[in-house]
Amino acid sequence: MAGAIAATGALAARRMQRQYETEKAALLSRGRSGTPQPEGAAPLTTLPVPVQRYLEVTGRSTAPPPRVATLRQHGMLYSANDTPGMPFTAEQVYSSTPAGFVWFARATMGKVLPLYVRDRYVSGAGEMLVKLLGVLAVVNERGPELDQGAALRYWGEMLAFPEFVRDPRLRWEAIDDQRARLFIDDGPLQLEAVVEFANDGYLAAFHADRYRDVQGTGVLTPWSGHMRDWRLFGDRPFPSAWEAVWHLPEGDLIAVTMTITHVTVESP
Repeated sequence: MAGAIAATGALAARRMQRQYETEKAALLSRGRSGTPQPEGAAPLTTLPVPVQRYLEVTGRSTAPPPRVATLRQHGMLYSANDTPGMPFTAEQVYSSTPAGFVWFARATMGKVLPLYVRDRYVSGAGEMLVKLLGVLAVVNERGPELDQGAALRYWGEMLAFPEFVRDPRLRWEAIDDQRARLFIDDGPLQLEAVVEFANDGYLAAFHADRYRDVQGTGVLTPWSGHMRDWRLFGDRPFPSAWEAVWHLPEGDLIAVTMTITHVTVESP
């Protein structure tokens, strides 16, 4: 019986891997053939001071934005403060036009049970699929609330590529020397966030109200994505440590911590 379950799980895991590879190839193909960035990039002098400084310290003020990018990661997933984290390894691909990502992670629950996670956002639509042993779907979600959350994840992460701060889908508004308000026009989705920069000028955090699933109901909840430990990947400065946090009434809940181990970018 145990052997049959293991064989079934291995087959299902390969099926999820193939699905990811198909979606990855489709997104990369569209990104490589699409327009690198919509026309009308914001002039540097119109950006808030901390956004200008971010471009300057990263040396990307005149660089063209990437068409596509690939990250490899490892880290921990958490569902509650009083439960153990689940270690994972993952790969994520991004496209600029259309705006999109696909993330595929292999996690371990209870130290022994494999858990496979595929999170996707393409052209305004999000989708999340989580399967235990690659067979049992514990999460299979779509809909407007997931679209909003996936879009916030996408744009928060894409700002780690400094060239994207001038994207015409983004409108910036000054707050102070280290923060700027960001308005995002992503087709059917209109989003708002506060972007925070560190004393050294690098991107530090992305704060927004994002839908969180609470017993099957989407609850708009303050959420932050943190980026730290900037270092060079090739000639590109990039944050090597990421963290996502829900700010709950009873205290903060860390949802994920991850280390970036590989960055590949394709520019025009």
